[in-house]
Amino acid sequence: MKKFRLILITENQNSLKKGKKFAELICKNLNCNSSFNILKYEKLKNSYRIEIIGKISDYKNSIPESIELTDRICSPWIVKYDRIENEIELMFNKQEFSNFRDNQYNVLNWASFEIEN
Repeated sequence: MKKFRLILITENQNSLKKGKKFAELICKNLNCNSSFNILKYEKLKNSYRIEIIGKISDYKNSIPESIELTDRICSPWIVKYDRIENEIELMFNKQEFSNFRDNQYNVLNWASFEIEN
């Protein structure tokens, strides 16, 4: 089984409690039972950096599963594909045309999703 690392940068969150609630919501949506790390993100006002480590269930089809998992949060994602290694990295930057799957996700400013070996 492969692991994934999802890093999320929030905005407009003036308390650690709100940041944790957001992280818990994302973990629940991704069916990720592992814990997360959350730290104040100093580059943006009222922001947190959240790191979630989870598992990809289908080793051979990790690319479609990665796309499906990230699409549960928002779109569009920028895709970096490595055909030789059969790996994918996805990146999200909030823009005016961003689409959030749940209104509670609109505090997401930036995200990175990658598979770890």
